[in-house]
Amino acid sequence: MRNRLANESSPYLRQHADNPVDWWPWGEAAFAEAKRLDKPVFVSIGYAACHWCHVMAHESFEDAATAKLMNELFVCVKVDREERPDVDTIFMNAIMVMGEGGGWPLSAFCLPDGRPYYLGTYYPAQPRFGRPSFSDLLRAMSDAFRKRRADAEDNALALIDGLARVDEHYRRGALGGEVGKLDQALLVAAGKQLAERCDPKHGGMGGAPKFPSSSSHDLLARASRFSFGEAAREAFDKWARGMAEGGIYDHLGGGFARYSVDAQWLVPHFEKMLYDQAQLLGIYASVVQMGGPLASRAAQVIDETVAFLGRELSDPAGGLWSSLDADSEGEEGKFYVWTPDEVLAVLGPANALVFDAAYGVTEAGNFEHATTVLSRVTPRISPAEEEHLAELRGKLLAARGKRVRPGTDDKVLAAWNGLALSGLVAAWRATQHAPALAMAQRVAAFLRGHMVQGDRIARVFHEGKTKELDGTLDDYAFCAQGLLELAEATGDPAWWHLGARLLGAVRARFVEERDGVVIFYMAPAGDALLVHRPESHHDGAIPSGAAIATQALVRLGLVAGDAEALVLAEKYLAQRIAGTTGVNAWATSALMAALDLYLHSKVLVAVGPQRDALLAAARNVYAPTLCIAGAWAQPSVLDGKTAGAYVCTGPVCSPPVSEPAALAALLVR
Repeated sequence: MRNRLANESSPYLRQHADNPVDWWPWGEAAFAEAKRLDKPVFVSIGYAACHWCHVMAHESFEDAATAKLMNELFVCVKVDREERPDVDTIFMNAIMVMGEGGGWPLSAFCLPDGRPYYLGTYYPAQPRFGRPSFSDLLRAMSDAFRKRRADAEDNALALIDGLARVDEHYRRGALGGEVGKLDQALLVAAGKQLAERCDPKHGGMGGAPKFPSSSSHDLLARASRFSFGEAAREAFDKWARGMAEGGIYDHLGGGFARYSVDAQWLVPHFEKMLYDQAQLLGIYASVVQMGGPLASRAAQVIDETVAFLGRELSDPAGGLWSSLDADSEGEEGKFYVWTPDEVLAVLGPANALVFDAAYGVTEAGNFEHATTVLSRVTPRISPAEEEHLAELRGKLLAARGKRVRPGTDDKVLAAWNGLALSGLVAAWRATQHAPALAMAQRVAAFLRGHMVQGDRIARVFHEGKTKELDGTLDDYAFCAQGLLELAEATGDPAWWHLGARLLGAVRARFVEERDGVVIFYMAPAGDALLVHRPESHHDGAIPSGAAIATQALVRLGLVAGDAEALVLAEKYLAQRIAGTTGVNAWATSALMAALDLYLHSKVLVAVGPQRDALLAAARNVYAPTLCIAGAWAQPSVLDGKTAGAYVCTGPVCSPPVSEPAALAALLVR
C-alpha cells in the first residue's frame, strides 16, 4: 500500500511512504480520525540518519503482520524530530518524566487528543534486551486504552503534570536572581566544573559514548582567559586534539560524525549532522586563534570541513542539507571503513604501508568485519610527510566516492543553517579562508530569499519549496545571531537589520513574563495539537534557543543601543544563572557564553585608512566577546571616533591605537 507520506517534505517520512503501515503525518487530520474512530494514536518519532530507526522500520514497520496489527489498533503518526523539535521535545520530556532513558526511535502511545499515556524507544520484533516484542506492546497498549481507559487517562494527566514540573524545575529560584550577582566568578566556577568532568586522557566529557558537546567545549575556551584557567585550557586542547585525530573525524572527506561509541573518539556512530559541522567550525576557529601546536591542524580541519559542506551538503538553492546517514548498503559505517587490501588496491604497496602506519589500518581492524575506522595514530613530523599523506588521502577519497553512498537528508532547516552561518563566519575570522565566507554569504542570501518573509522565518525548505511551517525559537534565534555576525564580518548593514528584525519577532512571539519570570518558549502560541507548550532552557546537541537569543539580544543592546533588548537579556541571565542555587555548566554553557559577552564585551570601532589592517588583527586573536561596530551602531559608540581603532567596554572607550599589534594586545587582556 502507499500511505500519506509520499509527498511530505521530510526525507525521513518519505522513507516510510511504502510501509504497509497506514501512516499519517503529524497534523489535525490524524487526530480527528482518532477521535472519529475512538482509537488511540501511536506516534513514532525519528530522523533520517538514525540507525536504530532504520532497524525498527525493517523489523516492524515493513512487516505485513505487524503493520496489520498497527492499522487495526491505532491511528499511526510519523514525525520527523528535525522538522518538529517542539513535538519531539514534548514527548522526550514525557519519557524522562516516566523515569526512562530517551532516544530515537521514540514510541509514544496517546489518547485521541494527543496526550501520551505510555512512551518508550526502540522495541524489537521479538522479546530481547529485556524489552517486550513490539507486537506484544501494541496489544497491551490497545488493551489499556479499550479496557482500562480511566488508568490511561490518569497516566496522561500525570505525564502532562510532569511536563509542567520539568519547566518549573528549570525556573526554580529564578525570582532570586539579581543583575548585581552576575559576575566573573560564575564563569570561573563553570569552567572549573567542566574541566573536572573532562576525560584527562582522551579529552571530552566523561566516558563512552562521547559527544562533541560543542557548547561546553566552547565554554572551556572562554574560561581559560580567567584566573585558574590553565586547567580549562588544557581540557579544551585535549578535547579538540582527540576529535581531530580520532575516528570521529572523517580524515578523507572532512567533517565529523555525531558521536563516538568509545571513550577515545575512535569508532563513531557514523551519521554526519549539519549542526555538528556548524558548531565544530567555531571550536576549531578558536583553536586557531588561541595558537599553539594544534593551530595548523585546526586550520586544516576547517578547510576540509568547509569543503565537505560544499561538496556533500549543499542544496542547489544555496542552503545546506541536514545530514548524511550512518548506513550504506544496509550496514552502518560501510561507506567509511577500510581493509589493508582495499588501501593496497588504491595506493600500491609502498604508499599503502605509509598510509596504513599513519592511520592505523591493520588486518585485525578496529571495527566490524575486520575493517578499520581511520584515525591518526602517528605524530605529525614534517610538512613534506603531511603533503604526501594529503595526496594519498585524496586518492582514497576519490576511490571511496565510487562506493554506494549513505542516504542524504536533503531538507534545509533554518535553525541549522543559522548555526552554520555562525560557524562559517567564525572559521573565516580565524583563518581568512575565503570559501568559508563565500559559503556564509551564500547561506545568508538563501535564508533571506527563500525562508524569511517580513519578520517570519519558515522552518523547512525542500526540493525548491518552502514548507508552510513557522519556525521555532531556534530558527529565529540561530539565524538572527548568524546574521549579526555576518554583518560584522562583511560590514554590510543589511544583514544586521535582518537579524534585528528576527530578534524583534523572538520578543513578540516566543517570550513571556509570568509571575515576574522571563520564559522563552520553543514554539509560537496557538498550536492546538501541542498538549504542552515546551520551554527552551538547556543545551543539548545544539545550544538552547533561549541562550542564543540572549547572546544576540546582548549584542543588539550593547552595539546598536537597543535598551529593551539589553534589559530582557539582563533579566533572563540574572534569573537563570544568578538566581539558581548552583552552577550547572553542562546544561547552561551557551547561556554562560551570553554572560561572558554581557560582562566582558569589547566593542571595536575601526576607522580611517588603517581600518582593514586593524580589523584583520582583531580577527586573528582569541577574543570571544569581540563585537565590531558598523553603520548599525548607536551614535554614542561611533561619535568622536576619527582615525585608528577604539575598544569600548561599557561606556568607556580606549584611546585610539594605530598599530595592529597594539590592538591585538588590547583585545586579549
